[in-house]
Amino acid sequence: MEAQELLAIIHGGESSIVQFKEQLPHIESIAQEIIAFSNSRGGLMIFGVNDKNGELKGLSFSEIQHINQQVVNAASQKVYPPVYVTTETVSIENNNIVVVSINEGTGKPYKDTNGIIYVKNGADKRKVTSNDELARLLRNRGSLYAEEQLIHGTSIDDIDMEQFKSFILRKYKKSIDDFQTGILKILENLNLSKTNLLTLTGLLLFSYKCHLFRPQFSI
Repeated sequence: MEAQELLAIIHGGESSIVQFKEQLPHIESIAQEIIAFSNSRGGLMIFGVNDKNGELKGLSFSEIQHINQQVVNAASQKVYPPVYVTTETVSIENNNIVVVSINEGTGKPYKDTNGIIYVKNGADKRKVTSNDELARLLRNRGSLYAEEQLIHGTSIDDIDMEQFKSFILRKYKKSIDDFQTGILKILENLNLSKTNLLTLTGLLLFSYKCHLFRPQFSI
């Protein structure tokens, strides 16, 4: 993520997809936030930013290392089923900020070690206590077809763009440049990508790295 892009997100304040953390909270608290994002629309946890006024606090090298380790531990050991998160350090005005990206989960509902389920409620989170809401989470889990599975570690940069452009030309009788939307939006509309990750379909049909991510599959 570029510094200017992150700065624009920070200036927008906290929301249902953005959470600020000035310092590293307890690992259970991190797990609860990851669960809430995974059970909702996904989002960003941004460390090194004051959650009251959006002021940049920055992080030391040791703090960055500790945050990365604790976030990974929370996602793998304190969330059930475990989830995959990505982290990156972005420098803004000489302040090092850690950005943790959490995707909307495909294994809903996600729970903590005590079996408690959290979802986002605006900029905050809340426990799920309603049977109707639990049933909705379960339905959402079952609505994802195998070919729509997100392949972690991929991105639209793994697309063989020439092959994809040729496909678009054959299918729609016009080039990608003739569309009003960008390539990312076209991929999402065709269920080939979501949140910059390739779906299984996108990987199999258009990626030149299929053998790296899913060597057991072929067309």
